[in-house]
Amino acid sequence: MSWGGFTAAELEWQYNPRETVPEFMTHFDRFVKLSDETRAQLKPKIDVRFGDGPKETMDVFLSADTGAPVHIFFHGGYWRSQDKKDYAFVARDLVAAGFTVICANYDLCPDVTVADITQQAVRCVKYVYQHVGEFNGDQDRISISGHSAGGQIVARLASCDWEDILGDPNPFCAVVPISGVFDLEPVRHTTMNDDIRLDEASAADNSPMLDAVPLDVKMMAIVGGNESPEFVRQSDAYAAYCRRSGLTVPVYKAWGANHFTVLEEVFLGTGSLFGHLKRFLQP
Repeated sequence: MSWGGFTAAELEWQYNPRETVPEFMTHFDRFVKLSDETRAQLKPKIDVRFGDGPKETMDVFLSADTGAPVHIFFHGGYWRSQDKKDYAFVARDLVAAGFTVICANYDLCPDVTVADITQQAVRCVKYVYQHVGEFNGDQDRISISGHSAGGQIVARLASCDWEDILGDPNPFCAVVPISGVFDLEPVRHTTMNDDIRLDEASAADNSPMLDAVPLDVKMMAIVGGNESPEFVRQSDAYAAYCRRSGLTVPVYKAWGANHFTVLEEVFLGTGSLFGHLKRFLQP
């Protein structure tokens, strides 16, 4: 199928990072190694359950200090693959900077829908908010980020009716979607949709760019400078969508980074955006 003037092959190249980064397994292997080292060093609370789904668990990397800022990270994988355990490395240098970091899991397509995943993420945030003291955290300093599919997840979380869910209209001090997909319509024309199972209606319903614009949320979007033009456009377009309603959303491009190495630029202390991220996550 084609979309937006792209042929099916062109669309696959634009939206499937495994096509644009043929050495993707090298990056995955590095993430696994860094994550194994991080768990050995920080000894987190593993598989803390926040819901009833098989994968509704999270790993908690505690700050040494009480009343710490808390950061929740949602991994990518196009809602159909990957696991929190292989992204533990995002916690390493934020914990050293005084944060409690939580790496969240969620059930995967095709066992669940993209909408189900959003609701699981809501339950994760609700649990953290209500139990934040157990994680040495400060309820007023909870931030969220997500990569790829996780970028869509946190953008959706930013527009939830949290007043109804928590009695707090805005539980986040900062929201950071990284290399996100904010209009899901093109994704349903790719091979990934064999598992994701979007149709026209569900693609629209789950697209942050067609959702209510987040209000009173501090947000920045990040994308790798060497990602496909469509991934870059998606971040720019979502930021522009938010700006039209008065929300300031800058877009930072990690120059030289692809869809995978962007995470190292953001979360590792040696990365070009780590210092900025650390400051941005503070209220």
